Amino acid sequence: MSKKYAKMLYKSPIGTLSLVADDRYLFGIWVDGQSHYERGLLTNDIVVVNSHPVLNQIASCLDAYFKGQVQDLSELPLAPLGTDFEKRVWSYLREIPFGQTVTYGQIAKDLQVASAQAIGGAVGRNPWSILVPCHRVLGAGNRLTGYASGIDKKAWLLKHEGSIFQEK
Repeated sequence: MSKKYAKMLYKSPIGTLSLVADDRYLFGIWVDGQSHYERGLLTNDIVVVNSHPVLNQIASCLDAYFKGQVQDLSELPLAPLGTDFEKRVWSYLREIPFGQTVTYGQIAKDLQVASAQAIGGAVGRNPWSILVPCHRVLGAGNRLTGYASGIDKKAWLLKHEGSIFQEK
């Protein structure tokens, strides 16, 4: 028997978000149509709900984020997903403060990883959009670079936070 997941749709300024959890953990926040959308989940295993303990908490966090409120998200009930390398990168992302950015190269240096491209791959597979802030990672020279949901959405999120970046 396969595991069942609860899904809530959340209307945000950057589009509809899919929030998916089981009874203990958040498995993902995805923008409709993004790369890796609901990766690893089967449609038959997902039940759309209007209310759910984990997802209600996540929706409240997103409400606060979109109101511009800085919050402590260290206790988010994130599912234990990913490789050890991805987990290291995603843990790093959680430490980037609201309104601040870092480059792929800086993350590689800080984590003592030889390849900024490897960092980019892990950042791109982050399943918890917005609350694990992969949008705060920029290319060299603070240039706006790829985002699974689209570069326009990344720019919107960074502007919302008051971040400084180079459009091109």
